[in-house]
Amino acid sequence: MSSVKSTPRNSPKRKKVQRPSLQRLGFYRLSPFIIIMGPCLLFLWFYFHNDVLMHSLSKSVNTVMVHLGFTLEDVIVEGRMRTDKKQILKTLQLSRGMPLLSISPFDAKKKLENISWVKAARVERRLPDTLFIRISEKEPVAIWQNQNKIYLVDHDGELIEIKETSKYKELLLVTGHQAPRHVGKLISLLDKFPEIKTRVTAATHLRSSRWDIRLDKIEVRLPEKDAEGALEYLLSLQNHHRFMEREIMTIDMRLPGQLILRLTPEAIQKKNHLGKDA
Repeated sequence: MSSVKSTPRNSPKRKKVQRPSLQRLGFYRLSPFIIIMGPCLLFLWFYFHNDVLMHSLSKSVNTVMVHLGFTLEDVIVEGRMRTDKKQILKTLQLSRGMPLLSISPFDAKKKLENISWVKAARVERRLPDTLFIRISEKEPVAIWQNQNKIYLVDHDGELIEIKETSKYKELLLVTGHQAPRHVGKLISLLDKFPEIKTRVTAATHLRSSRWDIRLDKIEVRLPEKDAEGALEYLLSLQNHHRFMEREIMTIDMRLPGQLILRLTPEAIQKKNHLGKDA
């Protein structure tokens, strides 16, 4: 008889369940809190102490640089024509021997551009002892008279405060509350007609792009639209009829297709006198 071997049934082993200890459980629960709050607390501490730390660090660096000879000994200014050099030094509060690294080019640029004549500025520290300043100045194109005050105006409408206008009497005199904002367009328009521009002595801005200009003793009321076309017609009249030499006080060109002339009181009186004699 053949023998039959029975294979014993494998009984599953009982797994050992480990219960986390209270200490490890508390650590795992606190870990996200520490991860989040740690950097926040560090940031807050650095934020409230940043000025103190940076000031202390900057002071230490400046002290070292002074001992190494990096102090301000020379200031080079390029592009200056009308801006007073003493005003530049006073504005930047510069003094010989001060730490060169204590001068912020960015802050110096902003201060310089607050000077009336300065349009833009560039400031560089050139080691070991030089501060380089490059400025571009405003170029006046007109004189703006507003409420008994006088300003020079550049092409972009930026103002330049001055005390005396005698040096700039050749510039166009403009009036009107918004005149500085629009004077650049007027100058560009007049540049297209040099024969007219040389005779324009004053201009009054009224609204939008409308101007009244004074040609010698004649007031010309330009239209709000197509002022260029009006000046072309005006130049044609001058070339063919020499109207500027006549006794005309006002030329009104505001209405399209119409030209309204107003004679001087003397011319009206002569006309009336001739009419009576006739």
